Amino acid sequence: MSNRIGFVLVTYDKPAQLLRLIRRLIELYDNPPIVCHHDFSKSSLEGFDFPEQVRFVQPYMETRWGNIACVNAFLAALRTLYQRADAPDWFVFLSGTDYPVRPAEAVLAELDHGGFDAYLDHRLVEYPYSPDPHAPLEAHGFRSGRWVPVAYDRYVAIQLWFPWFSWSRRKPIKIPIGNVRSKSLVGPFNPFSETLKCYGGEWWHTGNRKVAERLLAQDATNRRILDHFARKFIPEEGTLHTILCNQPDLKISNDNKRYIDWSLGGPNPKVLGMEDLSAILNSGAHFARKFDLAAGDTVFEAIDASVNLARP
Repeated sequence: MSNRIGFVLVTYDKPAQLLRLIRRLIELYDNPPIVCHHDFSKSSLEGFDFPEQVRFVQPYMETRWGNIACVNAFLAALRTLYQRADAPDWFVFLSGTDYPVRPAEAVLAELDHGGFDAYLDHRLVEYPYSPDPHAPLEAHGFRSGRWVPVAYDRYVAIQLWFPWFSWSRRKPIKIPIGNVRSKSLVGPFNPFSETLKCYGGEWWHTGNRKVAERLLAQDATNRRILDHFARKFIPEEGTLHTILCNQPDLKISNDNKRYIDWSLGGPNPKVLGMEDLSAILNSGAHFARKFDLAAGDTVFEAIDASVNLARP
């Protein structure tokens, strides 16, 4: 099974939880290749016995939320995975707070016979925004009616600022005063056109070898997209989507096969616990996020037991 699927992780903390995740992936998927970009400036892995088949990207990059460094860290780990002689047919992109919630055999069968190249939550980022009438809107998260307008202002619109000198900080600051959204006016300031549209959504995804090749391509279009999003806030929610969704020969499912609960309405999803177990196991998702080992390992043990029972 090792050359059928591999895993790409981008992490920065919770080494004990990361170790538990990696050991479970190795157990379920029969020693798959795993590459992890860990930001060692945020936390050390010293004292944790990580399996020798796990490769850590070196040199590592310092990452922070909402910065292009996260995208670059993912691409570095993906490149390392596909430089292997036994590069896998599929890759799964995970954080350290994710966890497998379905038997490997069922996941691989669905990937092999599903007819898709990628499983990536995505939607066209446009203005004015017209929600898909066939896709139910959710109250919160990426499928809410509010997300696309926010993403458009973030990635496409021209942001207007008023310069102001702050005596308390002893330096100039920028005060936001509005956005220019007209396509005719924003066009010269971004790479988007009728043939290169902006897409965005949740960035945790699964893809096949062809998807990896497209993401790692060093062509002019990819460079333009990466350069554009490098100047934007939270580029991870648009960069990979824009690269992949503009490839007409790729078949991309909008179901990223993750169970994520955005019902709390905040900037982060709900931390999952035992009260979510039934919903997680009945969701059909391959992985769930996010978990916190500091809250106890009861939910991990319950998921493991249910997945083990479901294995053929």
